[in-house]
Amino acid sequence: MNIVDDDDDVAGVGHRDVPRGCPGKGGWKLSSGVPAELGTVIVATDIAETSITIDDVIYVIDCGKHKENRYNPQKKLSSMVEDWISQANARQRRGRAGRVKPGFCFCLYTRHRFEKLMRPFQVPEMLRMPLAIEPPREEAMTSAVATLYEVGAIEGDEELTPLGYHLAKLPVDVLIGKRHNVERAKVSLLTDKLDGASDSNEGDRQSDHLLMVVAYKKWARILREKGVKAAQNFCNSYCLSSSVLYMISSDHLHLDQRCNAAAAMIAAVLLPAHTDGKLKDKLDDWFADISQPFNMYSHHSSVVKSILCAGLYPNVAATEQGIVGVALGSNFKSSASPVTNGRPHWFDGRREVHIHPSSINSNSKVFQYPFLVFLEKVETNKVFLRDTSIISPYSILLFGGAINIQHQTGLVTLDGWLKLTAPAQTAVLFKELRLTLHSVLKELIKKPETATVVNNEVVRSIVHLLLEEDKPPK
Repeated sequence: MNIVDDDDDVAGVGHRDVPRGCPGKGGWKLSSGVPAELGTVIVATDIAETSITIDDVIYVIDCGKHKENRYNPQKKLSSMVEDWISQANARQRRGRAGRVKPGFCFCLYTRHRFEKLMRPFQVPEMLRMPLAIEPPREEAMTSAVATLYEVGAIEGDEELTPLGYHLAKLPVDVLIGKRHNVERAKVSLLTDKLDGASDSNEGDRQSDHLLMVVAYKKWARILREKGVKAAQNFCNSYCLSSSVLYMISSDHLHLDQRCNAAAAMIAAVLLPAHTDGKLKDKLDDWFADISQPFNMYSHHSSVVKSILCAGLYPNVAATEQGIVGVALGSNFKSSASPVTNGRPHWFDGRREVHIHPSSINSNSKVFQYPFLVFLEKVETNKVFLRDTSIISPYSILLFGGAINIQHQTGLVTLDGWLKLTAPAQTAVLFKELRLTLHSVLKELIKKPETATVVNNEVVRSIVHLLLEEDKPPK
């Protein structure tokens, strides 16, 4: 039996790849234009159980296995695990054959396994992920509380911090809530860089998050100015999913609507007194206004990436230099020795990890700094980090975990494993800045109407440090 391609220049045997990551490109055309004397072989994952229907399939070979996503609360790690399918999965696969003529299914497992060992149905995804519709296990509860401490939502005897106060109002996972606090800052970044004009440096190119912002902003502008067809063509050109971009836009608005209480507090602090009309309508335009004082540094990637650090921590990894003590303020360039195949090794405090091939940083051999934050950790044949951004030592010191300072040696340790070397006086300064910022946030919660966050001296000092760190050496 031959494998047939729909390319015009294929006379006999060919093949066709339908890439998973490029929606809108090609598609399944295998049932049309195939010469009668040739057959078609389709090699598919379990997506063919329900998502793909090809009428003229006669034979199905079922290996009886699939990979499914599972979450380990102890490791806080999602893994793709190979396992036997369920009886329901097997019936679905069998049903792919013989839709328009008699068909056959060859199963590569025994009847005994199908009848006695396979589960009737696949375990629902919500029971395999960090969700709960039943009383959670004790270890899951312990892990969840530890996460709340790590992200800074609670402190002491499980008391809410200023951050925790705001996260408690958001109907989403705690890490998603932290990230939502930086979404407006991320979207505002590179607003004037859509046509390639920018003051970007090497560090700007080492962030998946900033790259996604650029893609989203370009898509939104094309959709607004040129219409749906032009926006779809843009997605096809850059291998983007238009449905995902629409979902991002919709989710952003939906989450805003669910955050009216937080928005009302922000408005009470910052919106001009003469603002009228619906609060939601005003807030979106107001936050996007580049002339507003809080957008003063929105085009500086160093500031935005520090907010990413605050939002994604403790999802952080470091090279060997970042766990043995890189000198604070040094002109750091992380490069690898020949034995590492030209790339630095990354660690997450427990094990060696790898940047996912889909990341803009996956093929880099030299990094601006020895630290990165990531969105998700997934285990397949290796432990991979998805959606990464290189972040600076100052960002780690300001928005990372608990700081321990060894005054005599000048070693600064965060969360027991990230290490920097700095004069003790400098390390104490950063520690005091964090404590003072904590107090500013508490004051904002107690008296939002009198707080002056925009012109706050502590906030200005932090921004100044981040901008100075990002300047190229003279």
